[in-house]
Amino acid sequence: MSKPEITLRVPGDKAWALVLRLALGGVAILKDLDAGTLDDLRQASDEACDCLLHQGRTAETLTLTVLDGGDALTVSLEAEFSGEKADGYCREETEISQVVLETLVPQVTLHAAPCGCIGRIDLTLPKAVRMGA
Repeated sequence: MSKPEITLRVPGDKAWALVLRLALGGVAILKDLDAGTLDDLRQASDEACDCLLHQGRTAETLTLTVLDGGDALTVSLEAEFSGEKADGYCREETEISQVVLETLVPQVTLHAAPCGCIGRIDLTLPKAVRMGA
């Protein structure tokens, strides 16, 4: 896997999801994403953040990375957890989040953290125009 072109780390709080959402607007301009794709990506980002932040563990940070694969763009959202796992984690809710994400982005990959929670969500989508073509 290539080195990410863009990395942005914010505190693990729902209020900071707006910063990640705004950063995706800049990504859309830099990577020639059409308006519909940007809207889907922003909604997917909100859903991914919600999934990462509500698993019964405290997320200290959320990290957004962007990897340009030529024909496709992969946006990853990753949580860094702290403390003990608390009650309230529901696998059904994670499965619902995955279904919602898959309606917005063609390829969604959920990666488990060592604690069993979802630690990273990769969203891969085609670009409208291939860079350098």
